[in-house]
Amino acid sequence: MRDSEQLDSLDRMILNILQEDGRASYSEIARRLKVPESTVRLRIKKLVERGIIRKFAALINPFKAGYSIVAFIAVDVEPSRVKTAAEELSRLPEVDVLGIATGAHDILMQVTVRDLQELENFLIEKLGKVKGIRSTETSILTSVRKWGYARVF
Repeated sequence: MRDSEQLDSLDRMILNILQEDGRASYSEIARRLKVPESTVRLRIKKLVERGIIRKFAALINPFKAGYSIVAFIAVDVEPSRVKTAAEELSRLPEVDVLGIATGAHDILMQVTVRDLQELENFLIEKLGKVKGIRSTETSILTSVRKWGYARVF
């Protein structure tokens, strides 16, 4: 059974509150949902243990934090090296999101860098040195209309 199938309505309501305000206290969540604080504390603990909540973190607006380039890079890799290349690329600090994909490209990733020079360095000095990469296609966002996070509901 998948984890999402094991989430009841209380788990989903707790997650919704935390996605809107990750700093919401146990007592605030309990008050809003009209349940005991101990219930909220236990539910959140179990959501973390099950890996449904990966971690608590601040969502940063990169453009206001000194980064001017968000790029999506599609990577084509020799078939025998896809998993190895994905693992190596996932360790690079510039990479925000990375996944092995179906369709026209083997790996898709989102990269955030300060400027075009840093993007060039990333493409040549880091991406270009990963064994098995056959080609890449880079698209730079010119504006962002929605900056969210994974919604599971």
